[in-house]
Amino acid sequence: MSLTCYIIDDEYHSIEVLDKYVNQTPGLELVGSSTNPLLALEELCTIQTPDIVLLDVDMPQLNGLDVADLIGSASNIIFTTSYREYAPEAFEKDAVDYLLKPINYTRFLKAVTKVRSNLTSHTNQTTASAFFFVKSNIKGKFNRITIAEILYIENIGNYIIIHMKDEKVTTYLTLAEVLSKLPAEGFSRIHQSYIVNHAAIHSLEYAQIRLSGEVSIPIGGTYRTAFREKIQPALLISKRDKSDH
Repeated sequence: MSLTCYIIDDEYHSIEVLDKYVNQTPGLELVGSSTNPLLALEELCTIQTPDIVLLDVDMPQLNGLDVADLIGSASNIIFTTSYREYAPEAFEKDAVDYLLKPINYTRFLKAVTKVRSNLTSHTNQTTASAFFFVKSNIKGKFNRITIAEILYIENIGNYIIIHMKDEKVTTYLTLAEVLSKLPAEGFSRIHQSYIVNHAAIHSLEYAQIRLSGEVSIPIGGTYRTAFREKIQPALLISKRDKSDH
């Protein structure tokens, strides 16, 4: 499996080291790098979403933890830093790994292998897993969630609400955790607070989607490009139509 990556680090030497590691790793391609996180975020909006972002934490323009929030789940985040104390916050951002500088190649390769393994596992997941169970508010009780019945999933603070055709289920999970149980080809995270079932989409606009029942969900700027690329095969557009889609 070939993977793309992008490096964000305010130290040129750190970028040079990681660039070298990327180049010597088969199946790994560097698509860009920047010492300025603000410029990096701008560039990430104009290129195909990289599979991996190698992200420094302590940077003057913008903290790497905040950058991770803006990137969201569109890419797999591997933090690279000289500071151990940021680790708990980093993993709260659903980071794949946390590498301490100076980073040796073996440790770097282990992190990349972890991403590759996660992506392979997610790709191999099929609709054969047609349901899963989530913990309810009643001690010892778990509610069955039929994947095909999910319309969208909403994050509310420390909880999520799973909106289905005939009911809503509230449970203590993160969007990343529930997304790992959903078939990648049929569901997308389109906002920091929303996952949507492609089959439930009634109409699509630039900054929002509409579901049946007049439900509107915003498309976050960080997720827009990846989402559009994912559903591109389903867009039927005449070659004569020159308008912007």
